[in-house]
Amino acid sequence: MIFVCSRCKKEYGEEEAKWRCDCGGYLSCKREVSFKKEDIRPGRFNMWRYDAAYPLKYEELAVTYQEGMTPLAECPKAPCRLRIKMDQLMPTGSFKDRGTVMVVNYLLKRGAKRIVEDSSGNAGASVAGYCALGDIPCDIFVPEGNSEGKLTQIQAYGAKIHPIAGSREAVASAAQQYPEEYAGHNWHPMFLEGTKSIAYELWEQNGFRAPENIICAAGNGSAALGIYYGFQDLLKNKQVEFLPRLFVVQAKNCNPIYREFVGDMSDDSFLPTIAEGIALRSPNKGRDVVNAVKTTAGRVLCAEEEEIASAVKELAGLGFYVEPTSAAAYAGLLKLLQDGVLNETSDVIMMVSGNGLKASTEIAGLLGI
Repeated sequence: MIFVCSRCKKEYGEEEAKWRCDCGGYLSCKREVSFKKEDIRPGRFNMWRYDAAYPLKYEELAVTYQEGMTPLAECPKAPCRLRIKMDQLMPTGSFKDRGTVMVVNYLLKRGAKRIVEDSSGNAGASVAGYCALGDIPCDIFVPEGNSEGKLTQIQAYGAKIHPIAGSREAVASAAQQYPEEYAGHNWHPMFLEGTKSIAYELWEQNGFRAPENIICAAGNGSAALGIYYGFQDLLKNKQVEFLPRLFVVQAKNCNPIYREFVGDMSDDSFLPTIAEGIALRSPNKGRDVVNAVKTTAGRVLCAEEEEIASAVKELAGLGFYVEPTSAAAYAGLLKLLQDGVLNETSDVIMMVSGNGLKASTEIAGLLGI
């Protein structure tokens, strides 16, 4: 396995322990994936039943919750044929566990004695959880003055929190001073190798066929790109006949990927959003998300704050208690139905990335409870 730069195409061997190219571009794994239905390990009821497609194998894991294979639930009262991929039921409450388990085990295999991450949200909670499970020292760098919310979960796992003054970029820079231990979910090339598992699970749960339409919220796009690259692997191995149409939703208050998609070159500033998990102003994978969406004939949409709040309430009424970030995807789905891009007969899978229990205080305020 080698790592290749998304920008200058320079290649690095594993022995160099790089998580970012010297030019500043992010790295991806370059490897041939040979995988078919017969390679599934039927005795494993988790994402590791597909480890024939992964750069790490199940036997190499030092720490695992047996994560993955989350339910694909029918939503009978929805305005179309909607099924919900319930990744809010992952061990630490978000889909980030899929990438974290890959990165943490990769770093441990390379001899890391502690793990460092920059995040005050689901990624930080995920890294802290895996480190607690494996009794691994863990340092999480967070923005100074950040709201408590997910910080409580991070602290409960016993991680050491380092508040950093300044921008989100300053927080990342502080964590990146420890390159041999850095598990940065927006940068480490192994993270997307883990989120590909979403595609493999959906393929099996959909009767070993590609779904017609998939919709998810995106900040940096690790869920969307994992889905896209995973189905690309399946297509190359002749396990599906087409790529699902991919729809990506951002909050209007912070929508750099949407702007890239529509060619909006304005420099209007971004605003805070209740969908905090996708409030990323400079996504390093934004252009690749746009390419994935265009390749599959999908769309990037954005949702108003009021639409996201309404989606939280409507989804709860349908039986799904999700954080506002995940509800943004449902707000986008309603727009697609309103615009006639989808209709009541459309078959849609929506990714729920984070548990509403992480944001109960905020949700209570939205619902007036």
